[in-house]
Amino acid sequence: MDFEGRGAKRLESENLLAYRLFDKQMQVVSEGVAKTLDISRTGISVEAFEFMEIESKIELTIGVGADIVKTIGTIKNSKKLSEKIFHIGIEFDFLSEEDLGKIGMVYPEIFK
Repeated sequence: MDFEGRGAKRLESENLLAYRLFDKQMQVVSEGVAKTLDISRTGISVEAFEFMEIESKIELTIGVGADIVKTIGTIKNSKKLSEKIFHIGIEFDFLSEEDLGKIGMVYPEIFK
């Protein structure tokens, strides 16, 4: 599923995810884990332990219920909350219909 803009309903979520962060040359510069704060059809907010540069690409593997969802996105905002905690806003570049369905099984309101 390709996305053109924001405006999708955000739903509170608390799931673990693994990520790989890329630089402008698409080389992996960091890998780690984070916790989701909210999720929508077009993006996700996470709490991470490192700063992430805006417009960087990120690969996500998200645990949603008993399923795994994989996607690639772009960092749209990064806010430092404390010395080691950052809120990161990520817009999905692509999310398959199958993975959207997996999210919808846990968060059915995502389709409203």
